[in-house]
Amino acid sequence: MGDRANFGFRQNNGDTLYLYGHWAGHEMLANLAHAVSAAESRWSDPSYATRIVISNLIGDEWAQTTGWGLSINRIEDNEHKVPVINWVAKTFTLYEEDLTTEVFSLPLADFVQKYSRLVMV
Repeated sequence: MGDRANFGFRQNNGDTLYLYGHWAGHEMLANLAHAVSAAESRWSDPSYATRIVISNLIGDEWAQTTGWGLSINRIEDNEHKVPVINWVAKTFTLYEEDLTTEVFSLPLADFVQKYSRLVMV
């Protein structure tokens, strides 16, 4: 049981770092947009921006031994479409679970404006 979701962060070398959240599917796009907004001052630095977004998504659960995981170029157990942030292109793209079928894409600023909210739940 869970609400499994993955969040992708494309790096300069083309690899994608995926954050897996066992309970992260609820309001995942709003939570991601809020976290991406928190990293706006570092959007041009993928390593910092990725760390800021991941820190915001995980919140105070860093010390837990379950709930969150990381992988490179593959998703973990999943129940949702997969959002991928491309820092170089400054885009948000939502993919089907096969990671090749694009659902839609937006400039990063438009994604944040459309999906973020003031308070994460």
